[in-house]
Amino acid sequence: MAASNENVDVAALAALRPGMPMAKVEAAKGSTWKPPAPHKGGKIDLLENSHGFVAWIDRNGLIGMLDYDHRFLHPVGEIAMGMKIEEVRAAMPSLEIGDDLPMMRGVRMGVRRFPEGYTLRVRLTLETVNEIGFSNPAAEYPEPTEPSYPVATGVAGAPFADPNLKLVVLSSLLDTKQIDLGTPAQLATHVLGRAVDLEDEGYEILPEAQAYLERYPLTDELLAAVEEIEFDGGGTAYEFAWYFWDGEDDVFDVKELTGIELCRNLRSFSAISMIGNVDVRTLLSLRKLEYLRLNTGIDHIEALLDLPRLKEVRVLDNGTYDDVTTAGTPARRTFDTLKDRGVRVWVHWASATEPTPPAFE
Repeated sequence: MAASNENVDVAALAALRPGMPMAKVEAAKGSTWKPPAPHKGGKIDLLENSHGFVAWIDRNGLIGMLDYDHRFLHPVGEIAMGMKIEEVRAAMPSLEIGDDLPMMRGVRMGVRRFPEGYTLRVRLTLETVNEIGFSNPAAEYPEPTEPSYPVATGVAGAPFADPNLKLVVLSSLLDTKQIDLGTPAQLATHVLGRAVDLEDEGYEILPEAQAYLERYPLTDELLAAVEEIEFDGGGTAYEFAWYFWDGEDDVFDVKELTGIELCRNLRSFSAISMIGNVDVRTLLSLRKLEYLRLNTGIDHIEALLDLPRLKEVRVLDNGTYDDVTTAGTPARRTFDTLKDRGVRVWVHWASATEPTPPAFE
């Protein structure tokens, strides 16, 4: 969770109901508060990925809908995520729980209508609560406008040497709602200056969209907001450049990490794919780095000892596994020292023959 989200009042979020003024949402969100963007149609989703919370504000400035998903860990009234159906029935006997939804075996909805005019809906999957929502059926919402896009500036990739590293950083900023690109179709329409149907045009990379992303202006404030990055084909930014990209080629592979030091508050670095061996020395400027996950190979393992806040290292690599499971090797000494410092370590083979060896931890 981003540091800016730490003062969110989750109890106050859980107490929100349709008909309350938008000011109640603002108070609960603390310093994370931002008024709903005009192109969102009243939707406030800054905490969607961090807390599993979304609110919609109607034309009158009142809460119209609320949605809490499985990531929202505070009880919402009498109901909490993870409750079993028997517990739900005991906590709220008036909740009417239906049968499995058509075409969705194992998914049931519980419904309760309140005298104030709003409705509670509780979603149960395999008889376990995983979503809670409130809605006012009479609420009307503002019409969404087109998103507002900042002007692209600088050279491709700036402030990073590798434009594909910038896409990784943009994915992080999109996930934490620090930037908003609208939908892939909206961005494509913006950069092409015409209507775009990605069902037809999304099977190839859109050079104009890719170029815009590579030159998207990243302020120092945005760079400071990056706390987690992940190298993986499922990154959020890629569908904006290539809507139906299947991840099967190297078009978005990252070749170098120059400039990553500008993400000075980075806490988590995860390389699942799309990058080669990671030289730990390139990460030493990241003095707040706590979590390191490397599935693509690692060079200069000894540099791990120079990351002062490291809490966990996970490596999936055959060569590293062989080294750390051999007594007396430099890699073994490094990982033993990390363990002595209280760092959680986990090194596993990527492929092995039977019998499969255990992880080093």
